[in-house]
Amino acid sequence: MIPIDIIILDIHPEKDERITRHVKYLLEKGFTVYRLHYNVIDTSIAQGRFSKFGEKGFRINIFSFTSKFRTLYFLIYCLRHKIAEDCYLALNNLHFDSSHFVVIHVHDPHLLPLARMLIRDNHFQAKIVYDRHELYEKFNPYFGIHIHQIFERLIKGSISGVVTVSESHNNSTQKMFSNSSIITVPNYPSTNAYDENQILEKIQSFNTHSGIDMVYIGSLNNLADRDVDLLLKIADQVLISSGNVKVIVGGTYNLDSKCRKKIEDLSKKFQDRFVFLGSVPRQKTIELTQAAHIGFFFIRPETSYWVRFSANKVYEYLICGTIPVIRADIDHAEEISQCGLLFNRYDSDDVIIKSVTDLIHHPEKIKEFMKCARDLSVNYTWESVACRYIDLYYSLLLQI
Repeated sequence: MIPIDIIILDIHPEKDERITRHVKYLLEKGFTVYRLHYNVIDTSIAQGRFSKFGEKGFRINIFSFTSKFRTLYFLIYCLRHKIAEDCYLALNNLHFDSSHFVVIHVHDPHLLPLARMLIRDNHFQAKIVYDRHELYEKFNPYFGIHIHQIFERLIKGSISGVVTVSESHNNSTQKMFSNSSIITVPNYPSTNAYDENQILEKIQSFNTHSGIDMVYIGSLNNLADRDVDLLLKIADQVLISSGNVKVIVGGTYNLDSKCRKKIEDLSKKFQDRFVFLGSVPRQKTIELTQAAHIGFFFIRPETSYWVRFSANKVYEYLICGTIPVIRADIDHAEEISQCGLLFNRYDSDDVIIKSVTDLIHHPEKIKEFMKCARDLSVNYTWESVACRYIDLYYSLLLQI
């Protein structure tokens, strides 16, 4: 069989969970993986070769400017042939074998022009796959222009396969990419990342005298889509309502000054019952979520990013036997509502806060919900959907 090598192009954070799962799975299945990571965020990591799991990685830092000027510079860079020149240099540094069939798997629309440049230069036989994350269903415009959609429309004719995160986006995606094969790979967690014994022990041992840990570790982008204001309102009210509760919050991304002040006030007011951890390593996030009883996922009702989500965080709560409290448009809402508290875009903060404070005073319901969440999680595992990537790759191989 003709060997298939995978080139992954992305500008995500280096440790992004979707890309991490993707890379690890391909390596486990024997693929050679090249990851070209364009870093425009983290100034603490160096440019050059890297490998986290055995992939052949190369990081290209783009720090010529700051803030919005950096964003504008990067958008222009993505359209210039220099990005292809830099990519070739990186691939040569990684001893890329151009004799193999290649799938160029793009995780960000900004890098679609680069993928087409690589195809047009004819240095190797390749197909483009685009992993279309749910945020690109709707956009905030730059200078009144929807940049991400422009990249997609410019390159759509060169894309052979598109990966969605939710089947609810497949019809609109197929209309946009009419000549592409469409598959769905939801953001489900990998079962081997979690300690089943610890999770089951947490659920079985919970009783009327148990303390209740609440947790949210993730994006704190209150300026865009995450509703950090609501999260902190709930923390304040439940900690007042019960001395048996502890709230743990982690994350550092784009906290506005009001949220920072509120976090400082809560820390002083409740001491060790409200804990803000800042940035939290992935393994520590897993440990804290496994130990927690209730977890949160809130999207701001007024955000332009209000779209159907396949949220990592929600499925992680399920596999950890942690009760999800959600205000967002999520997949499988009817099933998940059996083991959590789900709210729509128009439910008021007061309604949500009251529901959570009521729940903490009913330990028997907490235990029932935790068990139900864990039982439901078997339907949403990474292992059950990851093979769709490989099925797509081999279908593209048959087209050459």
